[in-house]
Amino acid sequence: MPRFSSLCLVAFAAPLAVAVHAGCSSAKTGSSGGFTSDGGDPIDAGGVLVGNDGAAANQGGCSDASKLVYVVSKEGGLYSFDPPSLAFKSIGHPTCATAGSPNSMAVDRTGMAWISYTDGTVWRVSTKDASCVASPYVADQLGFHTFGMGYASNDADPLTDTLYIDDHDGRGLAKVDASGKAALIAPFGAPLAGKNCELTGTGDGRLFGFFTTLPAQVAEINKATGAVLSAQVLQTVSTGSEWAFSFWGGDFYLYTAQPDTGGLPQNATTSDVTRYRPSDKSVTVLKQNIGFRIVGAGVSTCAPTTAPK
Repeated sequence: MPRFSSLCLVAFAAPLAVAVHAGCSSAKTGSSGGFTSDGGDPIDAGGVLVGNDGAAANQGGCSDASKLVYVVSKEGGLYSFDPPSLAFKSIGHPTCATAGSPNSMAVDRTGMAWISYTDGTVWRVSTKDASCVASPYVADQLGFHTFGMGYASNDADPLTDTLYIDDHDGRGLAKVDASGKAALIAPFGAPLAGKNCELTGTGDGRLFGFFTTLPAQVAEINKATGAVLSAQVLQTVSTGSEWAFSFWGGDFYLYTAQPDTGGLPQNATTSDVTRYRPSDKSVTVLKQNIGFRIVGAGVSTCAPTTAPK
């Protein structure tokens, strides 16, 4: 995401039918695939699966596509990312009817991307073809204009998930009900109260933040209270001017780009990909200057929570 001031948390709740905006596809939500996912696959008005690669869902409602990481660039491109191979694959450029640019992203269990834009809107974007429809979220509720995003599975039913977002201006943790109405819960707890972060969640119900402190930190956050449960300082990592964050296979993937100095276009740097491995606390730069600047990353709760064998 682009750099802003202090961040806090919000949670999105139940699915709604969505209105189609100009320049977007004609798909609409079914009974699943909303702000809270029930593990099913979203179906459009014509009975066509949307939001993933069309492959049959496996146990728990998870398709192969829903196990990938997805990223959105400052330039507006949507990509899949496969952590084992470190391969990015271009999907397309969403044509959402928004005056803003991409700011953050999350992915639900159906493999549907939810992208927030700098004008405060949130859009549902297919990870199959980058087609776009409006979401039920109404911009600027609670004074939240831009925010980070991340899904985590629900404790009571791990086959469902909730989308958490954190306000860039420090207003705190909230959740959105089935009507799209946001309700404030709490700010971040000490020692990271008021600090900036991006979010990622896991299939075992945990929520984490990538905080823009100097140096950067990765912290586990209590979903219900905003309390910081633990924090790890990453001495060699700076979030820079654009940053994003995802969890996959027991590790965290950090996407960071340094400020554009305004020089020649061919000399501009783009995002690096760094892995933080909690099991041994190692920090490894995996790819440098990948060719675009990542401002949002999303991974569903279908992604593995431990390293594949």
